[in-house]
Parts: sequence; C-alpha cells; structure tokens
Amino acid sequence: MGFSNDQKRAIEHTDAPAMVLAGPGSGKTTVITHRILHLIRQGVRPEDILVITFTKAAALEMEGRFRKLWLEERMKQKLGDAYEKEIGHRPTFSRGEDARSLGSLDDAGGQVSFGTFHSIFFFILRIRFHFSFKNIISEREQSDLLREITESLHIDCSYDKDFLRLLTGEISRFKGSGKLLSDFDSSLLEKEAFTSLMLQYQERLSRRRLVDFDDMLLRCHQLFLDEPEELRRWQKKYRYILVDEFQDISPLQYQIVRMLALPENNLFIVGDDDQSIYAFRGSDPGIMLGFETDYPGAVRIMLSKNFRSRKEIVDFASAVIARNRHRFPKTIEAVQGPGGRALRYQTEDTLQEYALVLQNIQKELLQGTAPERIAALFRTQTLARPLISEFVRLQLPYTTRDHTQNVYDSMVAQDLMAYLRLSLGTGTRRDFLRIMNKPNRFISREAVQERATDFAKLRRYYRDRHGMDLIQDRFVEDLKAIRALPTEAALIYICMRVGYLSYLEWYSQENHTGLEGVHAIIDALELSARQEPNKQKWLQYAEHYGEELQRSAAKNQAEQGVRL
Repeated sequence: MGFSNDQKRAIEHTDAPAMVLAGPGSGKTTVITHRILHLIRQGVRPEDILVITFTKAAALEMEGRFRKLWLEERMKQKLGDAYEKEIGHRPTFSRGEDARSLGSLDDAGGQVSFGTFHSIFFFILRIRFHFSFKNIISEREQSDLLREITESLHIDCSYDKDFLRLLTGEISRFKGSGKLLSDFDSSLLEKEAFTSLMLQYQERLSRRRLVDFDDMLLRCHQLFLDEPEELRRWQKKYRYILVDEFQDISPLQYQIVRMLALPENNLFIVGDDDQSIYAFRGSDPGIMLGFETDYPGAVRIMLSKNFRSRKEIVDFASAVIARNRHRFPKTIEAVQGPGGRALRYQTEDTLQEYALVLQNIQKELLQGTAPERIAALFRTQTLARPLISEFVRLQLPYTTRDHTQNVYDSMVAQDLMAYLRLSLGTGTRRDFLRIMNKPNRFISREAVQERATDFAKLRRYYRDRHGMDLIQDRFVEDLKAIRALPTEAALIYICMRVGYLSYLEWYSQENHTGLEGVHAIIDALELSARQEPNKQKWLQYAEHYGEELQRSAAKNQAEQGVRL
C-alpha cells in the first residue's frame, strides 16, 4: 500500500510526543493502524500499546482494521516465497529486522488495548477494586435512586421524569466541573438542597458499590493521585498511547492521559481542530491548540491530502473553515483532482432548508438515482430528526447508523402537545402541571388539586396575590387563541406569542444545554404540522408515530436507502 510522505512520516514516528493534524478523508485510521504495526515491528510489545477513541463503534472499527492488517502481515511472514510468487515481491522489513521479529504478531491483535476513555478507565478500576459491569449503575437504577433521595429530602419533583433527567445532567455537570461541592452553584436546586442530595447520592452509590458514568473518570483520576504505585503500574503497562479525535478531549480526560504518558511521554494524538463541536459536552478545543505548549518539542505532522473529495468540494469547505481565526492554518490538496460539484443554497430559515433538501432528494429518486447513492450529512444526529420524520411520513427508504429517537417523545414535543390538548379541552391535570410554568406563571402545584383544571378555582386560590388574575386571564386567552389556529400556526403561536421559546432559551442557559437540538425538534414538529392543519388529527398522528418509526426502521434495516 502506498502512503503519502506525510502519512509515512506519521506512521514511522516512534518515540516522543507527536500531534497529527488529520482532516476528513486524510486516512487517519490508516495512519493509526499502520503506526501500531510499525511500533511492533520496531520491537515494541503489543501489550504496551493503548489506543483510545471516543466511541465504542470507533474502537471496534479501529481494532477490526488493525486485526485485518495484522492478519495480512502474518500471511506475508508465513508464506514467504509463495507470497513473492503470488504478489511479485517478498515481504520487506526495516533495517536490522527479519521475519523472526514478527513473532509477536501471532497474538498482537488481541494484546493491543483498544477502547474509549470510559472503558479503559473502568478497566483500571476493575483491576484495582475488583469491580464488574454490575457495579455500573443503569439509567433506570439512577433514576429510581434519585427519586428516592428527592422524596426523602422533600424536594418537589414537579416535572417527574424531566426533572430527574435534568438532575442527572446537573450531577454530571458538577462532577465534570472539578469544583468542590461547596463551590458549585446548581441551576436546579438551592445550594443546601443540592449539597444534601449529592452527599446522599454518593453515599448510596458507595454503599451499593456502584459507579455512574462520570465516576469512571473521577475515581480513576483520584486513584492515580492517591496511589502513586498504582499509577506507575499502568505507566509501565501503557508505554505508547495513541488518542483519536483528540480535538474532543475534556480537561479531566487530558489530565488522566498526561499522567499515564509519564515519564516517557510517548503520546501520539490525532485530530482536527476544525472539527471540534462538543464544547457544550465538556470538551475543550483549546487543549489541542495548546498541546505543543504542554509538550515543547512535540512533532507536528500535517496530513495535507484529502483522498475522499473532489477539488471543488475541498476548496469550498476550506474557504468556509478559514473564517475561524483560532485554528491551525492548513492547506488541503484534493488527490482526486477536479470533477466535483459544490452548490450553495441560502434559505430564509431552517424549515426551508429541510424542505429544499427533501425536494432535491425526491427529485433524484424520481430521476432514477438509487437511494443508496444519496446521502444527507448533518453536524449532529439530532439535526437529522426533521428529515427522518418526513421520510417516515412519506415512506421514503432511508438508513441511519444511529438509533433513531422518536421526536414526539422529547420534552419539547410533549410540552407543545400538552398545550394543544388543553386548548382543545382534552387536556389532563398532568398536561396542565407540565406546562403551567412554561413560561413561569407563578402557579404552585398545591393550587392544582382537581383532576380537571378549573380556572375559576385557580383564581379564588390566588385572589390575594396581586397580578395573578391578569396572568391567568392571559393564560386562558392564549388557550382560546391556540384553539382557533391550524396546527402549524398554533405551534408558532405557543413558541413566539405565549413565550415558550423564551422559556426554552432560559432553560438551556440555566442547565448548560445547547439549543441546537431544541430547534431541530421544533422544526420537525412544524414540518409535520404543515401537512395536517387539524390539531386533533395531528395529535393522533403523533401518538402513533412511534409505531410507524419502528416499522420504518425495521424495514429500512433490511433494505438500502438514502443515508441520513
């Protein structure tokens, strides 16, 4: 296999820290797997090599690619003359090396460690504390545990599952902040309540010998701080560390990796600072930009060739990316040369954007283009939801690598549907409790005791509270207005006139979550609502959408379709 000069330089790098800047289509997986093989051929023991990726799927793919490469190398070693006769040349080795040095390849595929940050760090905890996978708390167990604790502390879980989900995220945010409990300000609970909850939560986890997702990193980091001998044990084991998608690393993950890499610092990182998109999850793109400061003299290697796309597409993308000032400057060459086509469309809003994409896909299908030759790319899977909803509605064939979430099960969809049901007079107490303070109307749970919402009783309950009558009058008028509107207009009215979108913006800011997914959900709902002006029928469609989604997913799993 031929390599570019940049790839060859990266593959043959052995000792000392190195940073490989690898853009899309630059062959970074090829570089990583061949570098592993190169290290082994240079005499590095396979068990001394650790490869860290960000997802389980990526780890499995990387390991599979290396095993295939390793098998081919074994074939070269064992066939010798027969291989030369078949292929046209004998296997070649680096200077001072012969086939005997490849003996370790017999089991190299199983001795190199591949895994995600969490799986690797939990493996270390398993060895030290004799944990098993039974010690990892499940989502269901965590939700039940938090419900027990909030009830014991008399914390009002008005939003039920939504509140518990937010609380789970708040705990994760605290653990990833690196702050002391006394210094952390919760956006959900008062400091005293959150402190009590966290103390009980950790105490019950400890009592049951359970860890949550964030504990895998925190406890591993603390283990290395508390037990230097344990750290030295793993430093001796993992003398060569390779990290993929380094641009998405978090500060805590980086701290642990730096500790592991000492004292030799054979740290080989691969990433693309232009593709860092997970800052809202705790990753810090500045870590990659500062790598050479942390490791003076580190080798920087630029994989400057794109083997995947045509020149027009590479140039177009490069021009957009170049607007970012905080990045490593790059000049990317399209190996395939010219012949591609890149068109830019400008739409007034995202709804038009989705409609345009759908229109172009339908046009291609009508012209006879095979579905499997069409792909729609999104920055995150969440942004694909509106298009997936339309594919399901129109019964168009599609495939997606990830599990498709039912957009109507989301908090935003459930809130908007609760508004619609209340406007139609079919809403329940649960619907009212769900949206009564979205946006805030200062209504307490105690004021809503009956199963059916009675605004007259609500008015009497707050008769001594100045201004509450005006707030409730506005609430009633809004529900009447929603009732009179077709579905799409009703959803827009709720978001814009009622103030639900402003509530979501506040909610996002308070809970440190991105608004991108929220807007994608609203877009998906408005797209489907545009096709069904009758609110009752649209609600019925939403109720049965999950079944349609399951049928569609099962059908498309067995068939080829447009890749989303």
